[in-house]
Amino acid sequence: MILKCLIINKKDNVAVLLENGKEHDAIIVDGQEIELHNNVEFGHKVAIKDFDKKDNIYKYGEEIGYATKEIHKGEWVHVHNMDCRRGK
Repeated sequence: MILKCLIINKKDNVAVLLENGKEHDAIIVDGQEIELHNNVEFGHKVAIKDFDKKDNIYKYGEEIGYATKEIHKGEWVHVHNMDCRRGK
């Protein structure tokens, strides 16, 4: 199934799901279909590019953190694979 997602800024490298997604569902970004590798809940982030460890993650045009390990396009992006420098 193709899911609705939100990308606010051209700097964004994650999309925010606007509905619950299951593994193998997909989102469309810039005409490209990206398959989800995990179940991802409404409001959570999905990588729309591959990340290397320490790559910056952008949401709504703002840096929200960095990858703590490789993240593949279509993977759920959350506290298990990203961290934030703010408040530290």
